[in-house]
Formats: sequence, structure tokens, C-alpha cells
Amino acid sequence: MKRTSLTAFFLVLVAASVWAQAKPNFSGTWQLDVAKSELGPMPPPDSMVSVIDHKDPKLVVKTTQKSAMGEFVNERNLTTDGKPNTNKMKSPLGDQDVTSTMAWQGTQLVATYTMDMQGTSLEFHDTYELSADGKVLTVTRDVKTEQGPFSQKLVFNKQ
Repeated sequence: MKRTSLTAFFLVLVAASVWAQAKPNFSGTWQLDVAKSELGPMPPPDSMVSVIDHKDPKLVVKTTQKSAMGEFVNERNLTTDGKPNTNKMKSPLGDQDVTSTMAWQGTQLVATYTMDMQGTSLEFHDTYELSADGKVLTVTRDVKTEQGPFSQKLVFNKQ
């Protein structure tokens, strides 16, 4: 009886370990679904597409965003190991270096970074989560500004 209980315990332990290590792959072409997204005080873009190449621990995100202010293409090279990564970001206010960190929290990827917009410091906390069927990517964004915090929920559909 002890042997059976011990065997069952180890099988459960191994299964839990494998499940805990099953990290989603965020690779794909993702189109922002403005109707399902909550952008807070920000005006919606005309379109936003993110192409993600995810080969853990490396993650490359190339985003093309079109709006009344023009088209901006940004590529960020990130790692999921919590180490800082610096990338140049283009915005209507010019280019700037942005240092970010990204790490796994269970099956979610969490990124933090700061930017300066017209002398105002912005602190971002993004949580990336993939739906069970792998067809919807949700990025929950908490932004801290000098004027106060706000949140966004960006919903992307896989193309």
C-alpha cells in the first residue's frame, strides 16, 4: 500500500511539474480588435498589428500602428528572463530609448518599462495572456502618470 501511495504521489508531482512548465508561445500576427479593447483616455488607432516571434527566452515584437498622427513601426527585442532590454521606440514626439524587463508569472508574461512623453514620465506594466485556444492575445496595461493612473485592455485576434 505504501508503495502504491508513493508511486501515485510521484506521478502527481511529475504531472504538476510538467503542467507548471507549459508556457504558451505568443508567436503570430495579431490584429487589434478595437471593439473588444478598452483604451481608457487614449483615442483608438485606425489599426494596430503586432507580429510576434517567440522562441523563449527571446521575444521579438514588431508593431505597426496607424492613426491620425501617422504610421509608426516599432520593433522590440525582449527576453523573458527578467533582464533589462533597451530598444528605440518611435512616437509622434520622436524616438527614445526604452529599457524594459519581461518575465514569466505562471503562463503570463509581464513587462515593465518607462517612457518620457513631453517631459511627463510614464510607467507601464503590461501583462500578456493567451486564450486557451491560442487565438486571442490580451494585453492588460496599467499606466502610471503624474496626472494619475489608468488602465487599458488590448485584445488582439490571431490572423
